[in-house]
Amino acid sequence: MPASLAPGGVYRKTLPIRFADVDYARILYFPRQFHLIHTVMEDFFREVLDLPYAVVLKDDRVGFPTVHLDADFLKPLDFGDNVDIDMRVRELGRSRVVFQYDLSKGRVPTGRCVQTTVAVSMDTWSSVELPPKYRERLEQVRALSGEKS
Repeated sequence: MPASLAPGGVYRKTLPIRFADVDYARILYFPRQFHLIHTVMEDFFREVLDLPYAVVLKDDRVGFPTVHLDADFLKPLDFGDNVDIDMRVRELGRSRVVFQYDLSKGRVPTGRCVQTTVAVSMDTWSSVELPPKYRERLEQVRALSGEKS
């Protein structure tokens, strides 16, 4: 795992707010924030866990659907802004993984999302225990934050 990509247990991605992301008021349309965090999650799996999300789904036959999502929208993001998204592994359960995303423009917080996912079999859509290689890599990232599972 490239720990250098998650110093202190935080994976940071900077993404542009594109024309397709904004509404008539020219600010980030709220469902697009959810799309942005999913983009960060996919990149996190590939870049930090060294598990491309397509491989996770197609080859390993494990999915991580969102079962609960909390979001706070603190400040608007405009077309042309760059948003920094800091992602953390907040909790690990038997099959549950909770991710936290803190969004900011510069140093100004613009939003926060807490996403609860559950590991499922792609064949049965029933929850499964986190496979060992996933648990190990997620725990390594979480340990970088100094928190215990």
